[in-house]
Amino acid sequence: MTLLNRPQHTPPAPSAVTTTAPSIEQVEPQRHRWTPEDVYKMLKAGILVEGHGCELIDGELFDVASQYNPHVAAVSRINRLLVAAFDESYWLTVQSTVRLRRGDLPEPDLAVRPGPEKADPDFNPLPFLTIEVSDTTLLYDQIVKSSLYAANGIQDYWVVNLIDRHVEVYRNPVPDTARRHGFRYASINTFSAGTKVSPLAAPQISFEVDRMLP
Repeated sequence: MTLLNRPQHTPPAPSAVTTTAPSIEQVEPQRHRWTPEDVYKMLKAGILVEGHGCELIDGELFDVASQYNPHVAAVSRINRLLVAAFDESYWLTVQSTVRLRRGDLPEPDLAVRPGPEKADPDFNPLPFLTIEVSDTTLLYDQIVKSSLYAANGIQDYWVVNLIDRHVEVYRNPVPDTARRHGFRYASINTFSAGTKVSPLAAPQISFEVDRMLP
């Protein structure tokens, strides 16, 4: 028997199909910006722990740095000076949240605000004196925090510099687009041991720098 060679079946070539990918606009993921109301809700819900120490800065949450004894001692010394100098018509706060006009919620080491103090959550007078005690966060307080406070209209910002053992006084906030928060202080003066420093809004009061440093 002879086997016949059967022709191979070749399927027809598929017709060329041209597809065009849809044009999709490329975007970058955006950070979620928190508001003071968001923070208060998270505190109420227990998501954030009261007293844990965090600051709302330009819509972002930052943990507050741990404090060592020199820092704690300086805060205590300065607080005693402020309490002795200002009567009950002022509101003195220590390491407490301060709501500022842009919606930032920093926790300065000390602040002197128009008083008397109130429990009303809508009562947020702008501090006329804000003080940060600085050691491990010195550069942050000198550069970033100063821009933040200037942007919020704080007229008198002091950095108690524990490393160089002096007090830096920042005044006259002015716009500066090169800074993180768009503002800086035009006037920066340094007060060393053996000198005195006075609040801008209460020049009749003076503090010895030696008594502010531990």
